[in-house]
Amino acid sequence: MRVLIVHNGYQQFGGEDSVVKAEQQLLENHGDEVRLFTRHNDEIKNFGLLDKVAFVPRTLYSGQTARKLTQTVREFKPDIAFAHNVYPLLSPSAFYRLHSLGVPTVQVMHNFRPFCPNGLYYTQGKICEKCRDGNYLNAIRYRCYKDSLFFSGLYGLTLGLNRLAGMMNKISGFICLTEFFKIKLGEAGVPAEKLFVRPNFLYAPPLPDEPTTAVGYVLYLGRLSAEKGCWTMVKAFEQVPQVSLKIIGTGPLEEEIRAYIRDRNIPNIEMLGFKAGEEKWNLLRNALCTIVPSEWYENFPVVVLEAYSAAKPVLASRIGGLPFIVEDGRSGLLFEPGSVPDLVRVIQQMAGNPDLAAALGARCRQLAETTYGPDEAYRNLMGIFQRVQRT
Repeated sequence: MRVLIVHNGYQQFGGEDSVVKAEQQLLENHGDEVRLFTRHNDEIKNFGLLDKVAFVPRTLYSGQTARKLTQTVREFKPDIAFAHNVYPLLSPSAFYRLHSLGVPTVQVMHNFRPFCPNGLYYTQGKICEKCRDGNYLNAIRYRCYKDSLFFSGLYGLTLGLNRLAGMMNKISGFICLTEFFKIKLGEAGVPAEKLFVRPNFLYAPPLPDEPTTAVGYVLYLGRLSAEKGCWTMVKAFEQVPQVSLKIIGTGPLEEEIRAYIRDRNIPNIEMLGFKAGEEKWNLLRNALCTIVPSEWYENFPVVVLEAYSAAKPVLASRIGGLPFIVEDGRSGLLFEPGSVPDLVRVIQQMAGNPDLAAALGARCRQLAETTYGPDEAYRNLMGIFQRVQRT
């Protein structure tokens, strides 16, 4: 099969970009022909005056994208387009042009972007679905994107006008990473026959021949921001000084959290900054478990699969897609989002029972090799592509 992957890369490489690379590798490993149609947000750094002036209309509809897509489709003759992100440089013009050229498009729902200007369903420190049904003026009112009136208005305008113009009808199918996102897209008006559930996957690296003895710390990997539940996590571990927390990641709350830990003298919390590669893997496989304390509609964080691949259970908040990925009592423990007492409860339960952690970890590794492994991911993807092509 000839697959055209459509993706607008982010300035900060993250989970979505890594998923795109993995999807390309998956398809190529199975003998499919793959072409990547992409732009990268780093281009914005080098914009001249004319580019800056043209940024707004091109975000609504990019003629450049339409022309280059036409050329690419005529050369490559794809059977299907596999879209991930089109904002802001590729723009929704990709959907219109692919449809006009007769190429069915499958859009992966990494976030809520068609229905929410910041893609999170989260603003002003709480869950928000005010724009879901089409009134994107709420985005301007709450400055939902980067707390910027300009960018909130730009994305609100882009989504609103394109939704009115029928952009959603140009997309043949939507891949939801969890059943939760499928429910949410249905609430936003996407027809059920266009919705498919297919989780993220990963290539689980081999485990050491000798079982790793967990050191006893809990590991957080991710962005340090409010919606990730970082303050709930820090305040919970402040109450369980006998359990260590290691934090991998950076973000807008980094310095504030560092100051809080220093000023209150919390010795069991250690901030390690950004880590990658073997260093990150070693920290992961030596942990007791990992933690995902999100307070927004988390979709399908790659860090859960990374934990599973290392045979580590996950402490996760009961919100968004997380309860559909982390099986309470089987691959981790769930707690109420934003609840320090409930998080303290599961921390103590896991730390006080290393045999439980080991048993859950074994189940996690099994999931990484089967349900969330590449073989199942490819079978599922081909099934979706074939169903979309038949419609």
